[in-house]
Amino acid sequence: MTQSNQCPSCGSTNIYRESASIYRCSDCFDKLPSAVLYNTPPPKVYGTKQNSDSFSLTKYKYILIAVVVGWMAFGSIITALFQSNLLNVSNTQEEENQSVAIDPNLNVVEIYPEGEFYYVNGFPDSIGNTYFVGTFTNKSGSSLLMPKFTVTLLSEDGTSLGSSEGYGEKNIIANDETVSFEVLWSAIPKYDHYEITASATTYQGDLSRPYLSLNSIQLKKIKNKGTILSGKIINEGTTIANFTRIKCLIIGAENKVIDYATFVLEKEDFLPKETQPFSFEFYRTREFPSLYYCETDGINKESSAN
Repeated sequence: MTQSNQCPSCGSTNIYRESASIYRCSDCFDKLPSAVLYNTPPPKVYGTKQNSDSFSLTKYKYILIAVVVGWMAFGSIITALFQSNLLNVSNTQEEENQSVAIDPNLNVVEIYPEGEFYYVNGFPDSIGNTYFVGTFTNKSGSSLLMPKFTVTLLSEDGTSLGSSEGYGEKNIIANDETVSFEVLWSAIPKYDHYEITASATTYQGDLSRPYLSLNSIQLKKIKNKGTILSGKIINEGTTIANFTRIKCLIIGAENKVIDYATFVLEKEDFLPKETQPFSFEFYRTREFPSLYYCETDGINKESSAN
């Protein structure tokens, strides 16, 4: 039998009187079965310790709940990380297994194409620059994309004094096609001779250019002045041409370019089967040319809209 003033649940002697007929344990808060079995307890004292050999489920229930909730949250985090890792691995495998179609037009190779240079000459200006102008005929067996021309200046003993680069008048050159070029040398040093090389990338796609032709070209000498070159340009294709331009070189007795100029059509849309006149005035030299070289280029309107 439980002794007086001792809680039958936890054995604590911290008993206090809650009402006239109810007594309660101060440690486990259990109501004592009968007030008559106990002597009058002392007044309630808060903060007293429970005996170390006793255990109360009520006292630790909140700790247990917190531990369980913590483990559940930790488990949810681990599960989410595991699923995310599986998803990333799956996406990586899908990307590795996915086949990518490669445009054959991108399969290009940079080359130094075989070809022939004609009519090359240098034109100095009044501020120390020189423009090297001429033509190049593609003999590489392939179409060329963005042909680049490099002029290297050399001293009398062959020592390089530096190089400068320029591009052809046309972006794409078919095999056996000729293109004019212009290379600017700024603040050119004194040199003995020069060398010119061509480089480009091969082009495997459709040329997709407007079909333009030049006709009725005539040369006329202006007394004590220069030369006028005139003619007609015809759009013989079925597409509208944009950015249509004409470049002409006039060639002197020594088979060198003696003057050159570029003409751009003022009309933006050059229609199929349309014909337009053009004219150049050359005043750089009074020498009447022995021959000329003219070329034209443009792009299809559909291509310019992309």
